[in-house]
Amino acid sequence: MDRFRITSHESTESSSDEMWTVGSILTWIEGYLAHHGDAHARLSAQWLVSDALHMSRIALYADLDRPLTLEERAQLREETKRRATGEPLQYITGTTDFRFNTIQVQPGVLIPRPETEVLVSEAFEDVTEPHIVVDIGTGTGCIACSVATEYPDSHVYATDIDPHAVEIAQRNARMLGVDDRLNVIEGDLGEGIPSEVEGMCDLVISNPPYIPTAVLADLDEEVTAHEPRLALDGGDDGLDVLRRLIPAALILLKPGGVLAVELYETTLDQAATLARQAGMDHVRIACDLTHRPRVLIAHRA
Repeated sequence: MDRFRITSHESTESSSDEMWTVGSILTWIEGYLAHHGDAHARLSAQWLVSDALHMSRIALYADLDRPLTLEERAQLREETKRRATGEPLQYITGTTDFRFNTIQVQPGVLIPRPETEVLVSEAFEDVTEPHIVVDIGTGTGCIACSVATEYPDSHVYATDIDPHAVEIAQRNARMLGVDDRLNVIEGDLGEGIPSEVEGMCDLVISNPPYIPTAVLADLDEEVTAHEPRLALDGGDDGLDVLRRLIPAALILLKPGGVLAVELYETTLDQAATLARQAGMDHVRIACDLTHRPRVLIAHRA
C-alpha cells in the first residue's frame, strides 16, 4: 500500500497489479493526512474519496471492497496532496452543503459556515413570509439561494463588491433554478438595488466581514492562508461594515422589516446598541450552535 506515493515526483503510481479499494485508500489517505498535521484526517479522507467516487460517505462503508479506477486514483493523489498543504476541503472538491442546498465554492470566495445557517434560521423566525429580501455581501450566494429555494414566492436581491463572488453566486442561482427570482448585483452594500425596492423589503440579511483585525492573527491558518481577507476583516472592533449597513438597511426595509446580521461573538452588545441608537426596535441577540452570541436581529420601527 505504501506504493501509492505522494511525493515531489507525482508521476509515481502503484503498480498495475496492486489492487486499491475504497477501504484501502480511505486508510492510506487518513494516515497520510494525519502525518501531515490534519486534525480531522479521517473526515478529510472520507470527504475526498466520497467526492472522487461520487458516493455518499455512508455508501463508502457499504462498498469497501470496490476497486478504484486509474482516473479515481489520479484524482485522489492530487486532491490529497492539496489537502496536506492545509487547503480547505470545500475548495478542493468545489462544493459544500448549506441548509438544503449543495452550492459551488471556489478559492477567493468565503466558505459558508454552520453559523450562517443559524443566521438564516433566526431571520426566518422574525420574517415568516419573506417576499422581498436583500442579501448584502452575498459571497457564494448561499443565503440568497436558501431564501429563494425555501420561499418560492420570494424575490431576492444579492449584492457583493467582489466580481468573482458575483459570478459564483450567479452560477449557484442558475444551478438551483432560482435565477429568475434572484438578482445578483455587483456593488457595495445596497448599490445597484432598484430604487422601487426601497422601503419595501421584508428582510435585509448579511454575513459581512466581522472579525476584529487583531483577532485575525489568531485564526486557524487554514482560514487565513486560503480565504479572502476582504470577507473576514471587520476593522478594529469588527463593526466597520455594520455601521454602514444599518443606515443602508433602514432605506431598504419597510416598517416592521427585519435586519439580520452575523457578527463576532464579543461585539453583539455594542452592535445592539448601534441598532437602537439608529431607531430600530425589537432588537435581540441570538447564539450559534456553540452557544456564543452570533446574530443580531433588529426591526425597522
